[in-house]
Amino acid sequence: MEPLVSVIIPTFNGRRHIGETLESVLSQSYRSLEVIVVDDGSSDLTAHLVAEVAPQAVLIRQEQRGHPAARNRGVKASTGSFLSFLDHDDLWDPAKIEHQMDCFRADPELDLVFGHIQNFFSTELDEEERRRLPVPLHPLPGLLQGAMLARRSSFLAVGPFSEEREMGDFVDWYGRAMILQSRTHMLPGTVLHRRIHTTNYQRTHQHLRRLYLPAIKQLLDRRRQAKQIDR
Repeated sequence: MEPLVSVIIPTFNGRRHIGETLESVLSQSYRSLEVIVVDDGSSDLTAHLVAEVAPQAVLIRQEQRGHPAARNRGVKASTGSFLSFLDHDDLWDPAKIEHQMDCFRADPELDLVFGHIQNFFSTELDEEERRRLPVPLHPLPGLLQGAMLARRSSFLAVGPFSEEREMGDFVDWYGRAMILQSRTHMLPGTVLHRRIHTTNYQRTHQHLRRLYLPAIKQLLDRRRQAKQIDR
């Protein structure tokens, strides 16, 4: 029997895109999946759409606490021996989980497997809006939660996503993983298609981008302290 992979999808007012996102999960060639959707205080019909498109999914509803808290809630509710994360507006390649599980089978010492990401413009963006956005459309190495598959024990060793950070929570988490010397692998193929649209979190919360710098500084301080302890 194949190991169970938990797919955790945080969402807030995601009715417009989450149906397509769920379909990209349900069409995975790897079939041993547990789908958990954490509705972080939506005021639209997101929950109804989830129940319609993916009735087998576990749907958790909570007051709005932010996407890091929603992901952590999903981890607590999950039972899989591997953990994966997907934002409610992005899409997975159909063989994403299968290719990443192949890596874990080939190397039992691996902790995290990533793949490349490719941005794409959502259909509601007209040509003028697309020209204004300096977004690379070629595949790039994807050090993002949506492009990652993590061994559950490895994820728990690093700890939960920082709920104090409205932006930069994955930078913080990945930095902690590197301090622990987690073993990683980057697949050469594209596993995540990242949707660029009018309500991307980083576009609607541009005022929070300044929070990346404190997150990076804190990580550098932690790495410096870890090196001093190793000596």
